[in-house]
Amino acid sequence: MKSMGGGLNASSTYDWKLAAIQQIGLKISKVYDSLEDSFFDASGETDKVDLVKFNAFVDKHDALRGFNLTDMLKQKLFAEVDPHKKTFLSIKDWINAFQTFTQDDHLMVELKNFLQV
Repeated sequence: MKSMGGGLNASSTYDWKLAAIQQIGLKISKVYDSLEDSFFDASGETDKVDLVKFNAFVDKHDALRGFNLTDMLKQKLFAEVDPHKKTFLSIKDWINAFQTFTQDDHLMVELKNFLQV
């Protein structure tokens, strides 16, 4: 039987990044009043969040609990959030990455998953 390509590896790679971004977004929505506040905390009151600052922010909030990511996977996750591949996130990038993940949305997703089971 000929393989159609992709398979589990292709979908799981996408899924873990989306799940990680969602988990960071949910943590932000629980801790901060706004995405702007979280960005300025992550950036150290500057206009950029690079990989080092991103990892420090994630570690500070234990925002990726349960993911057990290597440094290479953290770089891949950061690259996923950095749409223009410029090695830093602007406030616009930050908002675009995390704006759709709020605690209310998360509760709705959990409810839908529960009802499906």
